Amino acid sequence: MPSAELAGGAFVCPATQVMIAAVGIRGDQMHILIAILGALAAAFWAFTYFVGAAREGREAIRDAHGAIRGAKWSRKVNQRLIETIADPREAAAILLYQIAQYDGAVTDRQRAAIVGDMRAAFSADAETAEGLFAFARAAIGQINDAANSLKKIARPIVEACTEDERRQLIDMMLKAAEIEGPVSDVQSRLIADARRALLPE
Repeated sequence: MPSAELAGGAFVCPATQVMIAAVGIRGDQMHILIAILGALAAAFWAFTYFVGAAREGREAIRDAHGAIRGAKWSRKVNQRLIETIADPREAAAILLYQIAQYDGAVTDRQRAAIVGDMRAAFSADAETAEGLFAFARAAIGQINDAANSLKKIARPIVEACTEDERRQLIDMMLKAAEIEGPVSDVQSRLIADARRALLPE
C-alpha cells in the first residue's frame, strides 16, 4: 500500500495510517503526533549512540591501562629485581633464601621454616610471606649469589630497619642455615658479611 499524504504535506506509512484511523486522530492533530514520533526516534538514536560510545570509551581505557601495565612489566623483566628493591622485607627474604640455597635445592622443610619466620618477624599473613619467598627465589635466579650484590640488598634494610630488627635478621639467617644440618663455610661467610653490612661498628 503506498504512503498517504495528510494535512500539511506530511507522509506516513500504512501502519501509521491504521493507528491514526483506530484512535481517530484528526488532520489538525497530525503535526503534533509527527513531532512526538520524531522526538522519540531522535531520543532513541541518541541513547543508542551514547551507550555505544561509552562502551567503546571503556574498552579504550582498559586497553590503555593494559598497555601501561605491559610496559611496566617489560621494564621489570628487563631489569634485575635487586636494582629497584625498596622493601626491606624483600631484601631480607633474598638473604634468607640464599642461605638455604647454599645447601643445594631449597627443600620443603627450609621453605616452611623460612616462610614461618618471615610471618612472625614481619607480622605478615601467609600469602604475603609466600610472595616474599617467591620474589627471593626469582631474584636469586637472576644474580646467582646474593653475596656478590650484598651492598645493594642491604641498603633498604639499613635505611628502614632499627638495629634490633637488623640483629633479628642475622639470627634468622643463622637459623635458616641450620635447618638441614651444620652451618657450612659459605653460609658462615654470607652471615658474617651481612653482619658487617647491616651492623657497621
